[in-house]
Amino acid sequence: DPTLRWDPDGTQLAPGEQATLAVMLDDTLDVRTLELLVTYDPAVLATVDGGPGALFDGLDLFVGFSEPVPGQWSGYAVILGADVWATGPGELFTITVEALAAGVSPLQTVTVTLLPPGGGDYPETPLPVSEVLVIDPTGAPVPGAAALQLQLAPNPFNPRTRLTLRAVQDGPAELQVLTVRGELVARPWRGLLRAGRDRLVDWDGTGPGGQALPSGVYRFRLVGSGGAVVSRTGVLVR
Repeated sequence: DPTLRWDPDGTQLAPGEQATLAVMLDDTLDVRTLELLVTYDPAVLATVDGGPGALFDGLDLFVGFSEPVPGQWSGYAVILGADVWATGPGELFTITVEALAAGVSPLQTVTVTLLPPGGGDYPETPLPVSEVLVIDPTGAPVPGAAALQLQLAPNPFNPRTRLTLRAVQDGPAELQVLTVRGELVARPWRGLLRAGRDRLVDWDGTGPGGQALPSGVYRFRLVGSGGAVVSRTGVLVR
C-alpha cells in the first residue's frame, strides 16, 4: 500500500508566523493524480497557499487549491498526457499555513486519492494526522498543549507498545486509539493522572473485545480535563 506522511510531522509556530508543510510519498510508485481534503482549526490557523510538490516538477498539470468551507482545504494535481506520470518517492503536495492564535490544530485527512497511470487506483491510502502547535511568545497558556504529554515506544511495534502519559496538574484523563480516519477502536486506559508522575500503559494491538487489530497507522490520543488533548502516531506491523 502507498505510504504517505506529513513533513515535518508536528510544527511549532508563534502567532503571525508561517510554515510550509509537505505531503510525502515514501514508496517507489507511479502517480498520475492526487486529490486531498484536509481539515484544520480555523481559530488557530489560516491557509495561505498550496500546490503540487517537487515530484511533479517539469510536468504539465491540471492543479487546484481552495477552501470549500472554513476549516477545510482541498488540493489536487493531475498530470496531463496519457503517457506521462511521476514516480515516487518524493513530495506530492505542499501547504503554507499562518498561525493566528495560541492553540493546537490537528491536520486531519478527510479523503486522499492517489491514482496510477493507465486507469484503476491504488489501495486505501491513509495520511496520518499531524499537528500544528501555536505558542504565544508572551507566555499566554496554550489550550490543550503542554498540559498533557504522551510518548510511545517501540514505534513501529509488533504487536505491543508502551505509552507514557504525563500531566502538569492532577486530573482525570482517557487514552484512546483511533484509525487515521478517526474511528475509535480502543480505550486502553482511563483514570487519574497525577502531576509530574508518569503513567505507563501497555497496548497489545487489540480492540475492546480482545480481537487483534490489523496492521496499519493508528493515532493515540490522550484526552484530559478542560479540553486538553495530545496525540501521537504509531505504526502496528504484524
